[in-house]
Amino acid sequence: MDKKIKILTEKLKDERSKKVIFVSHCILNENTRYLGGAFRKGCIDEVVDEIQNQGIGIVQMKCPEQKAWGGIFKKHMWRPLGSKNTFLYKLKGVLLPFFIWNTKRIYRKLAKEVVAEIKDYIDSGFEVVGIVGLAGSPSCGVNTTLDIKKSAEVLANTSIDDLDKNKMNESCIKELLTKGKGLFIEALKEKLRKESIKIKFYEHDLISEMNGKDIILKL
Repeated sequence: MDKKIKILTEKLKDERSKKVIFVSHCILNENTRYLGGAFRKGCIDEVVDEIQNQGIGIVQMKCPEQKAWGGIFKKHMWRPLGSKNTFLYKLKGVLLPFFIWNTKRIYRKLAKEVVAEIKDYIDSGFEVVGIVGLAGSPSCGVNTTLDIKKSAEVLANTSIDDLDKNKMNESCIKELLTKGKGLFIEALKEKLRKESIKIKFYEHDLISEMNGKDIILKL
């Protein structure tokens, strides 16, 4: 730490805890969730309250899917919808691998930005308590993720007229969960490993939230 800054942090000591936690974007803003996947009007209050009660600052990471999949409504993820027996479906062997490759490319860039911010906090004498992902997310899952290939196949076999919130969450999410890391968390962990930074990862339970339960994040 710069000598002048070190002196100033002592002379101007204030109430900050010097503890922060990095959280997936939609924990503070469910408006970026996939259509049909927002179960709160704004943030997840009980998770935010628990972090605040412990005097930990919250750093909101960018929504990777918003950046890679076509904005707030993630228009690219809907391209397979109802495509069975179309020319687009016949190209899935080429288009889906390209979609995943491009997603990983963008996620590596975002992970680099997050790790740079984490390093800034650490180098400034702060404790980074952890990173909170989202169980069941194809991007932000820590221990549980979504099978993107199977989800695309379900969408291809579903017409827009037959799709509703319940079918989306049951057939395209709950039934297709699998153990493993989401693509963004995977990129983030790899970048942290290369920088020799060890940080604990936590996972918010999306399915419990989906089922109407309050979830307390245990730090």
